[in-house]
Amino acid sequence: MGWPAFLNITPNIKEEGAMKEDAGMMDVHYSEEVLVELLEQCVDGLWKAERYETISEVSKLIIPIYEKRREFEKLTQVYRTLHGAYTKILEVMQTKRRLLGTYFRVAFYGQAFFEEEDGKEYIYKEPKLTGLSEISLRLLKLYGEKFGAENVKIIQDSNKVNVKDLDPKFAHIQVTYLKPFFDEKELSERKTDFERNHNINRFVFETPYTLSGKKHGSVEEQCKRRTILTTSNSFPYVKKRIPVSYEHQVNLKPIDVATDEIKAKTAELQQLCISAEPDMIQLQLKLQGAVSVQVNAGPLAYARAFLDDRHSSKYPTKKVNELKEVFRKFIQACGIALELNERLIKEDQAEYHEGLKSNFRDMVKELSDIIHEQIYQEDTIHSSWMHNTLHVFCAISGTSGDGYGS
Repeated sequence: MGWPAFLNITPNIKEEGAMKEDAGMMDVHYSEEVLVELLEQCVDGLWKAERYETISEVSKLIIPIYEKRREFEKLTQVYRTLHGAYTKILEVMQTKRRLLGTYFRVAFYGQAFFEEEDGKEYIYKEPKLTGLSEISLRLLKLYGEKFGAENVKIIQDSNKVNVKDLDPKFAHIQVTYLKPFFDEKELSERKTDFERNHNINRFVFETPYTLSGKKHGSVEEQCKRRTILTTSNSFPYVKKRIPVSYEHQVNLKPIDVATDEIKAKTAELQQLCISAEPDMIQLQLKLQGAVSVQVNAGPLAYARAFLDDRHSSKYPTKKVNELKEVFRKFIQACGIALELNERLIKEDQAEYHEGLKSNFRDMVKELSDIIHEQIYQEDTIHSSWMHNTLHVFCAISGTSGDGYGS
């Protein structure tokens, strides 16, 4: 059994295949018995780390050995463990209470302090819901003890650092919150939360900007820069940080930002609606933001800015049509989410729900006027909602309903 046998568990195993045996390794006697013992320890470790899905892959390596030896008692234990692991997978998928880590980009600046680490960028994997302030304070304390607290500064924003603007008398550390990044193909293959948090090596953060130099502006001015970072290894890893090996940036113009934002809102509503146990509080929060009819806020602000006849001619026809199509899917998602909310609420929230529906109707009317088409028919979804929600989402999004790309 060589390193390729472990590829389904982690792509990092390729490093092991590239290693040369040294003299010290010959001092340890590796046998089948030692291998089985180590694999059993792996199962225990994976259980403690809540990586239940990987237990089955490790067990596939143990089971043939037990079968060859006719160790039926141990086979019983393995299958009992597998039963427990699959039960836990079902549990965490329903409760969504398993948190598999948070990621940050950490960059170091200051030749006098960091020496060969100067200018280096790493992705740090932190436990569960570690916040930006928490890791920043920890790094400030760690390097403050090393260089002196008065000599260390944290860079608060995510903008590209111009080293010439930094005072060389200080050690500067930039910390940026990241999300795992997947393209459309990966999202179609990685359907579960676990799959989107396991064996990952690409991460993304976004930086808002305007051409006038300000960070934020009106929807017609607002751009954003999407930065995708690739690491030299995949998480989870034997170390808690991995160097960044490649960086790619995409600049989104205002109409692209609009399309991106509406896509994201649509996907959030879809995910809430297809959940086995819908979160009513989250659903209502997302709905409230989605059906906002304020003049300078909410989805309608994008429609007024880019789809209205007075403005749409300023933008490429392809981009305008793409935004229209995204809005059609968004409206359908809002309609289904409202139907779900109506089924979840109690009597004391009936008035609140009617307010949401009223705002939704106003939004649909205005959007229909802007793009010159009847964008939504209320009765089309109402009659068969319970049976067809997932199928409707598949149809309107062109996906499996399990995810979306950045």
